[in-house]
Amino acid sequence: MLENMRKELKELSGKIERKNKIESTLLSLKNEEIELIEKEYELRSILAKENNDVERLKNTSVTSIFYSMLGKKEQQLEKELQEAFAAKLKYDAALRQKEHCSSRKEILIKEQQELNDCEDRFQQVFSEIQILLHNNPEYAEKLCKLERQLGEVTNQIGEVDEAIAVGNACILEIKSIEDSLSSAEGWGTWDLMGGGMISAMAKHSDLDKAQNTAEHLQVLLSSFRTELADVKIYPDMGQVNIDGFLRFADYFFDGLIADWSVLSRIHDSQKSVSQVANQVSLVLAQLEKIHKKDEVEKASLEDEIARLVFQA
Repeated sequence: MLENMRKELKELSGKIERKNKIESTLLSLKNEEIELIEKEYELRSILAKENNDVERLKNTSVTSIFYSMLGKKEQQLEKELQEAFAAKLKYDAALRQKEHCSSRKEILIKEQQELNDCEDRFQQVFSEIQILLHNNPEYAEKLCKLERQLGEVTNQIGEVDEAIAVGNACILEIKSIEDSLSSAEGWGTWDLMGGGMISAMAKHSDLDKAQNTAEHLQVLLSSFRTELADVKIYPDMGQVNIDGFLRFADYFFDGLIADWSVLSRIHDSQKSVSQVANQVSLVLAQLEKIHKKDEVEKASLEDEIARLVFQA
């Protein structure tokens, strides 16, 4: 009977820890959602302006006539089109982030509701153990305390494992983007040397692939950031700027779309990818340290409980 009660106590401790994690994650998602709503409004305004600039150049206007006289209208129009395209990509990425954020909130709120009574149930089981071991109240209190700590650290290990899994998924997507950009760079060099339509099409195909992967990576980075929202994980992140994960798409698309014909722009996107790769790798290294520390703590608690039970 006591063994079953101890097992339930450990499970309840994990649920309480999970409930606390959900609360910190929901707070992080709430702040992220506010930021994304503001970002959506800002990008929508920029997109409208860029589209207006494109239409202004297409139609007959003083500016249009001026550029035509200088022989630069087509060049300027191409530039405005690229800026409008970049704004559209960033706007769409922000919308997807916001939808993903709202979806995660709904799932977590439902899970939170299912865990509402875990603390009350923990106290109930704790009281039952105290009654069962009324002849040794100190033993009962110490046993329950250790079981709670064990449940907490076990759950923490699971949370860290989930964060590591998302971080590793980010690394895979980053590698895919790097491969696409490297290939595009090679085709771009050939294009500058007169490679013709084949090299131009191959380059843009690689850039399209990089763009699609970058949109998915942005959602993963947002998930990775909220996985780190746990107050027991975040303080150990040191100087790693995980808030910067939310702006990856902005930097990436600014570099990629600004001028597809210039290799330096591909280099700009490569730089933004390299920076986020370094940040994710730093976080993963910290998470591995936390995981090892938690495993040591778990083993120590299990040993202490075993000794306590053996002595009883």
